[in-house]
Amino acid sequence: MNQEQFGQFWDQLKTPLKDTWAKITEADLQEIHGDLAKFSNVLQKRYGELQKEEVSTWANRRYSHWTGNYVGYKDPEPKA
Repeated sequence: MNQEQFGQFWDQLKTPLKDTWAKITEADLQEIHGDLAKFSNVLQKRYGELQKEEVSTWANRRYSHWTGNYVGYKDPEPKA
């Protein structure tokens, strides 16, 4: 998923994002507001040094699921 797609799907991403990364606050969501780079920065701030690949994989799977290109995708269990 690129920045444009992330921004377009931002409203649909917020809920699964909070379900996946529970430490993200409402203020964080307002800061991110559809910006993929800010999303990565917020995750690093809340969870320490995360690999960008994990963020990219999560976003790509969500996008593929919504577009019907990844029918077998199931959301992972939420992180504490």
